[in-house]
Parts: sequence; structure tokens; C-alpha cells
Amino acid sequence: PEKVAAVEKFPIPQNIADVRSFLGISSYYRRFIKNFANVARPLQELLKKDAKFTWKSPQKHSFAALKKSLIGHPVLGHFQPESDTLIHSDASGYGIGAVLVQMQDGQEKPIAYASRSLTAAEKNYSTTEKECLAVIWAISKFRPYLFGKPFTIVTDHHSLCWLANVKDPSGRLARWTLRLQEYDITIVYKSGRKHSDADSLSRNPLISTSVETCDEIPTLASVTEYIKEQMKDQKLKSIIKVLKRGDEYQNYLLKDSVLYKKTFDPMGQQWLLVVPKQLRGDILRSLHDAPTAGHLGFAKTYDRIRRKYYWPGLYGSTQRHISHCKECQRRKTPPQ
Repeated sequence: PEKVAAVEKFPIPQNIADVRSFLGISSYYRRFIKNFANVARPLQELLKKDAKFTWKSPQKHSFAALKKSLIGHPVLGHFQPESDTLIHSDASGYGIGAVLVQMQDGQEKPIAYASRSLTAAEKNYSTTEKECLAVIWAISKFRPYLFGKPFTIVTDHHSLCWLANVKDPSGRLARWTLRLQEYDITIVYKSGRKHSDADSLSRNPLISTSVETCDEIPTLASVTEYIKEQMKDQKLKSIIKVLKRGDEYQNYLLKDSVLYKKTFDPMGQQWLLVVPKQLRGDILRSLHDAPTAGHLGFAKTYDRIRRKYYWPGLYGSTQRHISHCKECQRRKTPPQ
């Protein structure tokens, strides 16, 4: 699956620096990996002083076992809308990486990994611009998880801590700052040594066959807008009022003043974000029309939406949206 491809396709180490980088992300989640010390020992041995780099059977097995652990249970978690959400992002001279993380049972659990290489133009960005690009790209990559809820960006670059509040940015940073202001985010600093999961991915990015620029990513509603629009819907407003009193309302949950609905679909999330009428078009455009969405057919688009979002008549809304999509119609039209 795409959410684990950045780790699943992590390149085979070619030198000591590559080994150190891979062990960075592995060690970050070592508390979830059974017998980590024993499994990682063949790779750890390569980091010893005067050790010669060799890549034989013990190292191959260690590398494969750790990758398998990172993309499976119990390391990889399932997204829970009611849990605090964080994005760890980082940039290197040639790539950007990010990990979607949640606090579950008092511990950080990775939910999804992502990375990509920088374009030729992006490699000329300043360090601050590269770090900001990593943040904006990570938000776009993980946006289905982030709609309508506050989250925290964790970065090892001090400059980004003031970026969301800067008053007069210019050029590229200005556009990105406006994008950040659409979300309810907090940016916090964590030193590079404590930020090794995203750092490892940025130094070993997936090779990009196509890269959507951050200016192509559709804008989405902030948590404040979700709260406002949900309260405009009289039915949703009555449910929210009941929940705010501390009473229960069957199959509904209020988290950070945003309404969610319980689903019984074992393939979807446990709680679905309730999308008010004014914001449904944003979801449809983002998960069907956007460059990263791929203009999939009805069944795949509907399945993609219903696993994370709820609104009455979702099935019909999706059908109508796709039937009126000009790009989809163009693709169906045979050449003259």
C-alpha cells in the first residue's frame, strides 16, 4: 500500500551512512519491535569503529526483518480520529520525508510513511524552503487524515516554528504560509537526533516518477470552518448540542468540537468525519479531481471517501460528481 511504500521500498544500504540512516527510523520505533537488539545486531555491527562494510546474509536478513516490522503490527497503527495527531517531517539535500504519527496508549504510533526525491528546481531551494516544502507536501499527502482536526507538525528546523505566524512573508514562502493558515496546526521543534524517523526517509526518498507541486494541491477547510459549517446544519447542530451537554447520542462523537459518526465497516476507520453540505465539494474534488487523486471511477472513489467521511446521500453525491467531471468525460471520448 502507498502508506508504507516509503519504508517497503527503502533502498538497500550501500555504505555505513546508509546503514546508520536506516537504523535511525528502525531505532525510533524499537520499543514496538520484538527482540530489536538481536534483530538489528548484524547492522549495528557495521557501525563499530574500524568495521568493514559488508552486505552478506546476516545483514540482508536483518534489513528485511526490520522493514517487515516497520510496516506491520504492532509497529504500524490504525488511524483513530479521537487521538492526537502529529506529522514528523524533514528535508535533506535531495529528498523530503514524513511520518504520520498518533499518540495511542501514551506512545507515538506511526500510521503512514511518505517520501519523495526533490526536483532539480527544488534542490536549489534554501534550507528553510526545503523544510517548509516537506511540511506542505506532508500535509497534502496525509490530508485525508487531517481534515477538520487540529494536529502538530514536528520539525528539526527552528525557522519553521515562526513560519505559521509570520506577518509579511514573500514569494514561495508567502503562498505556503497562506496554505498553513488554513489548518489548525501547532509547529514544535525537536532536535535532529530525536527526529530520526523522518530524517531517514528524507535521506532515502522514493524516486518520483511524477511530482505534484504544492501550488497544485487543492485548498481544504480548517477545523474552524468545519465547526462553523456543522453548526449551520440544524440536524447536526441539535446532535452537537446534546453531546456538548455531556449526554450520549447514538453513534456520534464530538472531538475538539468537531462531529464524527461511528461506522461498522471493518475496512474503514472507526469514526468518520461528518461533512457539512458546504464542504462536501472539497472532499469530492480532493479525492477525485486532484492531481494526486487520479480521477478514479465511481466504485474506487466512493470507497475511498466512505472509509473516512460521512454525509447523508454520499453515494448519490459521488455518482453525480463523477458523472459531471469533464476530465473523466474527456477520457471516455474516443479520439476523432
